[in-house]
Amino acid sequence: MTRRVLYGGLAAFGLALFLWPALAAPVVRWSDSELDLDWARRGVGILSPVVSTHHPPKPGYILFLRGAIALGPEETEARRVVVIQSLLLWLSIGITALLLGRKVGVRWGVALYVVLILFLRLRDSSSAVMSEALTAALLLPIAAALLEPPRRAVTALILGLAIAALFLVRPNAGAAAVLLAAVALWISGGRRRIVALLIGFAALSIPFWATTRVPGDPFRGMSPAFISGSVDYSWVAQHERPAPEPPPFEQVRSAREGWKAAFAETGGDRGRQLAWRALHGLLGTDFYDSRWSPEYARLDTASRVFSPLLILAALAALLATCAPIARVLGLLLAAFAVAQSLLLGALPRLALPFVPALLLFGIVALARLGSPWRRIGAAAVFALLIAAVAWQRQVLDWEWGRIESSGIRISQKIPRGALPAKEPATLHIRIAPLIIPTDATLEVVGPAGEKLSSGPAVTGNRPFLTVSLPHSVLAANRSGPVEITLVSVGNYDAIHFLIFPVIPAPWGPPARREKSDELSPASGIASGSLDWWSHSGTR
Repeated sequence: MTRRVLYGGLAAFGLALFLWPALAAPVVRWSDSELDLDWARRGVGILSPVVSTHHPPKPGYILFLRGAIALGPEETEARRVVVIQSLLLWLSIGITALLLGRKVGVRWGVALYVVLILFLRLRDSSSAVMSEALTAALLLPIAAALLEPPRRAVTALILGLAIAALFLVRPNAGAAAVLLAAVALWISGGRRRIVALLIGFAALSIPFWATTRVPGDPFRGMSPAFISGSVDYSWVAQHERPAPEPPPFEQVRSAREGWKAAFAETGGDRGRQLAWRALHGLLGTDFYDSRWSPEYARLDTASRVFSPLLILAALAALLATCAPIARVLGLLLAAFAVAQSLLLGALPRLALPFVPALLLFGIVALARLGSPWRRIGAAAVFALLIAAVAWQRQVLDWEWGRIESSGIRISQKIPRGALPAKEPATLHIRIAPLIIPTDATLEVVGPAGEKLSSGPAVTGNRPFLTVSLPHSVLAANRSGPVEITLVSVGNYDAIHFLIFPVIPAPWGPPARREKSDELSPASGIASGSLDWWSHSGTR
């Protein structure tokens, strides 16, 4: 009886936590959301092609939106989508926790449920009219089913159909699921059932994929994403008067040139931004404005601070476990997420649907660590991963701080000895305009009030300031911490402003904004560090 009350209480808590923002928080609608809703209203992009230069149409998600729209009046359609997504995501977490409880143990099923319910980045995704929440809701039970791969061809066929449905909602997640399922069947000795899996997948996916094909664009609108993945910190300048979109193959060639330039670069900056490209999608944090409720904002911030630690703990358990299927599938999924970030850009929202499945595999690995030596090994690996992330803390940054007007002063403390000992020395700070050209610029002021730099917030196509450090600053840093101040100057308006990533505590020394209790009031980020780094030399 006590156990039933506990389970019922957990279920009610999770449902309330998911429905509260779904009903009370503002619905998040990006430009991509408007495209999806428009296509759903017109019924295009499901069994007919639709041309889009930046946002690839996804037949499964458009079909989902069309069904949600049909359930009620137009004025509440976006809210209806958010509520349905929230319910489906909560149900998926609950069902997967029940499956895990039966396979591994009740306490581990409860642990998975609690972790995923409190992993609020996942909940926040359901407040947006975007495909992340539905993708995660479909991928999670598929991942749980792979812990005991199908033993019959007909079951493998059904699994292939389920993965095809996921593929139509989010092709990258569907591709990852096909790979995981094939590997799981191979490991379990069901190699012949891989054929049945692929038949089921092809039977559902190919008709939709073929009828929505756009002649002349085999990349289906993904070419701009290839460019995002090939440039420093995925920053692509957005022009106030954009030129016509280049042909897809020309964009792919531009992406290839971007990668060549990245590997041709010398010095520590190359390794730093390559680490960001690989890991920020998995460990960074996407933007969500939680100021609609102070209570939810506090809970959301705490969850986001702990979320990279949960992912690192899952990876450590996977590396140390004796559970072969969970280990292989979990590490393969993490590798897929890294490869996707390198190819399509390290946006956290692109990798977010993979994280619940990764945490699922991590909890299975933790349950089956076995001997005390494996537990010690997992703890040691966890400590090493934390140390590596602290070394490359830029991979943890949050999106986005904002400088929205002139006269704003943001000061960043540089710890003692963090700057080079002698000239020449360079300081970099990641900050860039949203739209170019712009008159929104910055001055950089040293600890004694001396002006170190004045001019554009971005040079060329690199989204960071480059400041030459004089001897006086370097000498002061040898004996103690110094403070560098950014002062906004120029003209700012609704589209001309500066954005900067924020590294959360405790990973970096905090910055402060004068005359404000929050570092970025315009985007709801209370505190954190600027992403800065320094090295010898003049570049």
